[in-house]
Amino acid sequence: MNPSRKKILDKAFSLFLNENFDSVTMQQIQEASGISRGAIYHHFKSKEDIFKEIVDTYLLPIFSSYTGIPEDQKRTLLDTIYASIKCRQSHQNLLKEVVPFKMSDFYLYKFIFQATELYPEFNKQVNSLTEKEYNGWRNVIQIAMRTGEIRSDVDLDYVAQSLITIPLGLGVFSAFSNYININTKDIRTSYLKFYNLLKKNSFL
Repeated sequence: MNPSRKKILDKAFSLFLNENFDSVTMQQIQEASGISRGAIYHHFKSKEDIFKEIVDTYLLPIFSSYTGIPEDQKRTLLDTIYASIKCRQSHQNLLKEVVPFKMSDFYLYKFIFQATELYPEFNKQVNSLTEKEYNGWRNVIQIAMRTGEIRSDVDLDYVAQSLITIPLGLGVFSAFSNYININTKDIRTSYLKFYNLLKKNSFL
């Protein structure tokens, strides 16, 4: 990506997280990025275009931790879980580099709510990504059931849905809780506890 374009996106992302779309002005984006208004408009037609590209670049990957995993890291369900956590951690590290302040899940989910209101294609893209995630996890789980990695009588659809919703659910809990801030270590713990339950005779 062009360095100036990336700087505009990064600085605008921080502004949108701290405030909201309506209150952020092009003047603020210009001052934060140190890039002239003419140069900003060379890269983007409007504030709406900046917002949409931020969503595509920094937000959508949150919903696609499975689809970012290389095929050779999906040998087993456990391998896939670890690779998914690694993928999520990489994106979290990217966000930390972009955002200059300590970003809690509250800021991120507030931004997601803005995206659902202001970017009509966002919901469609999330639905498409979620379907790919679901089908991918479902395939890996089926193989794990056949090979004996996990029990063969588990509810396939429930397990696939759970592997998608565990990190998202923890994030929502963190966003609206005064007591805890979720990180990938918490997600890893929840994933592995769930995985171990799949191997026991008294679950699902």
